[in-house]
Amino acid sequence: MDRSFANQKAPGRIAFIATLLLPILGVACLLFSGQVAEHLPHILGAVMLFVGAADIVTDLLDRDSTPGKITVGTDVVMIVLGVVTLLNTRESLNVIAIMWGLLGLEKAAREIDESLAAHTSGAGWVAPLLTGAFELVLGAMLLISPLASVGHHVLLLGLELVVFPFHVHTAPAGIEVDV
Repeated sequence: MDRSFANQKAPGRIAFIATLLLPILGVACLLFSGQVAEHLPHILGAVMLFVGAADIVTDLLDRDSTPGKITVGTDVVMIVLGVVTLLNTRESLNVIAIMWGLLGLEKAAREIDESLAAHTSGAGWVAPLLTGAFELVLGAMLLISPLASVGHHVLLLGLELVVFPFHVHTAPAGIEVDV
């Protein structure tokens, strides 16, 4: 199935654009960590809620779609985490670091599993392994001492938000990146 933006129906385009809000927020975390940290619980909570809801609505409206990298279960978790972040703003920077650390570790596990499966089948396995290793280190760093420097964690979170929506894998034509 062709999953290019140009061939998507309106709900698919909205979900795609919503998903791109995560790396945009990640870049803001990297460039303006001090200013973003102050409002991060509200911004990230709202973005996560919107991304999860947009993806679920897309799945419900576009019955012909094939599931991509993110599943309905992941969308539900994204909505719950968005709501928790919005409701728990006083302690949410710690919660945000922990939840994105765990999401990063879960993504790392999937990438490493894909790499091992590709290696076993004789397909390209290095790109998913490198992506998995990067996610593993980043996820672990977000979990280490979440009460430490807020600025440090906002930068790490920025990196995680930039890479989270993307999936690197090998294909017959070479390395591909999906959103």
